[in-house]
Amino acid sequence: MNLKYIRTPMALIAGGVAVSAFAKDNADNRPNIVLMLADDWGFPHARSYGATGVDSRALDRIAAEGMLFTRAYSAAPHSSPSRASILTGQHPHRLKDGCNLNCYFPADLTVYPDVLEEAGYDAVYWGKGWGPGVWNQTGWEHNPAGREVKDIVKYIEQDAPADKPICVWMGSRRPHRPYKQGSGEAHGFNPDSVTLIPYLPDAPDVRTDVADYYYNIQLFQDECEEVMEALRKTGRLDNTLLIITGDNGDSFPRAKSNLYDLGCHVPFAVRWPGVIKPGSVCDGFVSLMDLTATFYEAAGVKPKEKMDSRSLIPVFKGDYTACRKEIYSDRERHTNTRPGGYGYPMRSVQDKDFLYIRNLYPDRLPAGTDPVYGDTGHGPAKAFMVFQRDKYPKEIFDRAFGLRPAEELYDLRKDPGCLNNVADSVSYAKTKKKMSRRLTSWMKRTSDPRVDPGNLCFDTLPYVRKAMRIALIETEGCLKDSHGKDIDWVRAQIEKLRKQGVKVIELRAAGDLTEYVAVLNNIKDQNALTGREITLLSGTETGILAAKEAGIIPAGVTWGGTDAKTMVMSGASYVLTNQEELELCLDFL
Repeated sequence: MNLKYIRTPMALIAGGVAVSAFAKDNADNRPNIVLMLADDWGFPHARSYGATGVDSRALDRIAAEGMLFTRAYSAAPHSSPSRASILTGQHPHRLKDGCNLNCYFPADLTVYPDVLEEAGYDAVYWGKGWGPGVWNQTGWEHNPAGREVKDIVKYIEQDAPADKPICVWMGSRRPHRPYKQGSGEAHGFNPDSVTLIPYLPDAPDVRTDVADYYYNIQLFQDECEEVMEALRKTGRLDNTLLIITGDNGDSFPRAKSNLYDLGCHVPFAVRWPGVIKPGSVCDGFVSLMDLTATFYEAAGVKPKEKMDSRSLIPVFKGDYTACRKEIYSDRERHTNTRPGGYGYPMRSVQDKDFLYIRNLYPDRLPAGTDPVYGDTGHGPAKAFMVFQRDKYPKEIFDRAFGLRPAEELYDLRKDPGCLNNVADSVSYAKTKKKMSRRLTSWMKRTSDPRVDPGNLCFDTLPYVRKAMRIALIETEGCLKDSHGKDIDWVRAQIEKLRKQGVKVIELRAAGDLTEYVAVLNNIKDQNALTGREITLLSGTETGILAAKEAGIIPAGVTWGGTDAKTMVMSGASYVLTNQEELELCLDFL
């Protein structure tokens, strides 16, 4: 997409001709299917939900001309399993490796883009498809989200076939971290006007981080407007089932990668002229994995296998009784942030009144080890909470990073922010027992391996980052000391990698971020590798930011003078302070 970031008013033409939604005989009558998927955009960060100071104009317009959903949830609180669930229509724990982040995508899974392609659609994706993870080593010829296009606007306006409907997965990388600190305020987002989620401390660093997040939400809205304008210009818009949503909650402590309400609760709006009454609002529960069955029914395609997905088309037509009565969610391994590479498995059930969470291994650290807490998005908010934990109430820190009990129960009628765990309250004993039974029944009904507490299958699945093919290491401040001499124990680890067959490239850190990103992308392209197969050992903030931008694994080292706080704020997946930590990290990777 060649983004121009236009912000001119755009009227989506709501034509009065009803869409032939289920036509099978004439492919021209079947709707185009366009999913505009944000990365880490969580509820309630849109004006349609009452959030102030945020630019959500694309969602707001689609909601005004279609249907706004107030209780839409991802099936998992992080990217890879959430996206796999959307593609397959299955609960994440049914998807084997696909239940983990940074995994291999199983070859035998059925995905809707392939099914619709076989049924006559042209199925493509732009940006971030399924991932992070590896699909090209398990038999897939393309990303499970479809055939990649480099410029989605050009595809819609020039390259898309005129004689068949299109199926588009528009996978933005916004508003995923990293953010340029202060970028939000620089673009008009006042930190004092942002809406803080209830379990963040109210501090300037936190508000600045949220303002930067708001700016990245705006960039996603820009991308969506360009796609909608391309659909309008080509005459496709009024025969398009158009969805805007996010893949999981926002990347702040106790949201993304957690099963509290804001871990999976996402913005969600749908436009489909002739099927959806403009200005409709649905307050019932829906799951993002319900998109799979919805797309099949809209295209007149019969699913190839039984799914957990349910079609939303009855809901689109105003039958809100077709919504789910409760939402079930999975969480398995997110990042490699615990000894042994273990995840933090959680399961939950939520209805309109209560949220019940089962922490299957409460002795494990839910956010990872101190101070990186790798299962929480890196940035000023986390850095403030970790490195200035004496500046705000201890219970806020403990909720985000501390150990958790085996069971949690929240009364959403009184406590929508999930701050007061009532699982041990006598007055809630019957409710806890009822919710626990419902969760166990669901786990058994859907063949969840975690029904057996001793089953460690998800913990032992390969972590894609083990397949390190290239190690990049900055010379100054990482491999060499301030006098330009090799640090012996660092050199020893590098030579050990070489003997293990890992290609090692020693490089000089570029001072300019754009230049550094270009260098890293060039190395990635020349070696025909994914970013997950390359690790950068960096002693500079610029190096960590560049690695994140290039999709390369960033490991920050502190013996060159850059402190751990800076590394965490920059987005380092690992923060290494000594010889032992370096050895453990490289052995894992």
